[in-house]
Amino acid sequence: MLLALDIGNSNISLGVFCGAELRMRAKISVQTRRSADEYAAILYDLLRMRQISREEIGGCILSSVVPELTGLVEEAARTVTGTVPVRVGPGIRTGFPIRIDDPSQLGGDLVADTLAALTEYGAPLVLVDAGTVTTIAAVDGGRAYLGGCIVPGIRQGAAVLKDTAALLPSIELGSCEESCLGRSSADAIRCGLLLSSAMTVDGFLDRYSALPGMAGAKCVATGGSAELVTALCRRPVLVDPELTLKGLRYLYEANRPKTRRS
Repeated sequence: MLLALDIGNSNISLGVFCGAELRMRAKISVQTRRSADEYAAILYDLLRMRQISREEIGGCILSSVVPELTGLVEEAARTVTGTVPVRVGPGIRTGFPIRIDDPSQLGGDLVADTLAALTEYGAPLVLVDAGTVTTIAAVDGGRAYLGGCIVPGIRQGAAVLKDTAALLPSIELGSCEESCLGRSSADAIRCGLLLSSAMTVDGFLDRYSALPGMAGAKCVATGGSAELVTALCRRPVLVDPELTLKGLRYLYEANRPKTRRS
């Protein structure tokens, strides 16, 4: 089995694969004060709770956008599984060209997203990863990652409004009317956040589709807020909540170490 770990700004997503089958999926909240031993204990308990023996895990791959946690979680995974994790970063074989000024700046989660989307949906693509921040990126018909944009995540937008405007209420993000007409402060905030996010995706999809090599691009979305961000899009969007974990499995297969046990 393979343990895949994606360290994000808010959560660590993990999955256990048996071949191509995702046997287990879970999330751990990010807390920078935890030690490697504490993360190891959480991993061990999650595996045991899902009736997966750590001795069954023969490989591990890890991506991270939180540098101060990368080493801690890597050590925890090594302690629990007895394997040396493959780290997504410079030098890893991605399977596609990265056409940005410094390819090493492309986050491991976006590398995984891109490879999984190319493998399962084909090119060209517009990729939406909606988490703490929302990233919208273009991949052309030649499978080249061209670049993209980063905008605040929808939940962070709600928190900023509450923190900076004293009279605005806290809200629960859910459905809203496409009419854009909020009839209370809470409705107005909800409509503004949800519809502006959907229009942002639609707008970038229109612009990216007009670029050379991008005609007919599909839009694929993932991340914890993907359904919220894309629910009101007028352009078709495929939502794949397991895209990053699947991409980590593909990356592991392309970079499988010769010796997996430590």
